[in-house]
Amino acid sequence: MNPIEDRFPRLWAGADRISLIVLGGLLFWLFSILVVTLPAALAALFAAVAPLFAPASGELFGRFWRAFRRSLVPALLLGLLDLVVGGVIYLDIQILWGVGALWAQAAAFGLGSLGALALMVNLFAWPLLAWFPQPLPKLLKRSFFLAAAHPFWALGGIVSGAVSVLLLLLLPGWLLALVPLVGPGLFATTAGFCAWQVMKRYARPEDEIAE
Repeated sequence: MNPIEDRFPRLWAGADRISLIVLGGLLFWLFSILVVTLPAALAALFAAVAPLFAPASGELFGRFWRAFRRSLVPALLLGLLDLVVGGVIYLDIQILWGVGALWAQAAAFGLGSLGALALMVNLFAWPLLAWFPQPLPKLLKRSFFLAAAHPFWALGGIVSGAVSVLLLLLLPGWLLALVPLVGPGLFATTAGFCAWQVMKRYARPEDEIAE
């Protein structure tokens, strides 16, 4: 038995959670070195931090590595799809806004709403890819359903994830060095928590997060 854990259980549990977030972020950066593997590393990061808010087993590196390996191709396809959709929406908004006409600005706002929906779908797509592996078309269909059925949780996950990282930027001086260490894991934790609050409503008793 660990004497520190016995004497200060809450302190030890907090330190354990922080270490999981930091180590998950380090693994994310390490496996993103090749850039092309960044999408799989993102999916694996959600697998790494899952025990903080969901029933997940296995040790940290094992969870990360297995999720990274099985999601390498589908995560790359999902990432490319995100780039194409996001790029098209952004360029169209820029073009329409530059027209200046009222109808064009209304259309730009409509495309902006479509972009927000795409972000909401992504909030569920990446955790689903890591936790419940499935064919990409089926994953996108389920993610769209979850985002449409639970827009407040979806928006909450996106906003809370972004805010948690932005708050780190307020740290003074050398403490800003913590941003790349803590940022990825903190974002995955906050966004993943919101996604899990929705997913667990539809999970069957036999459904388990993939190891």
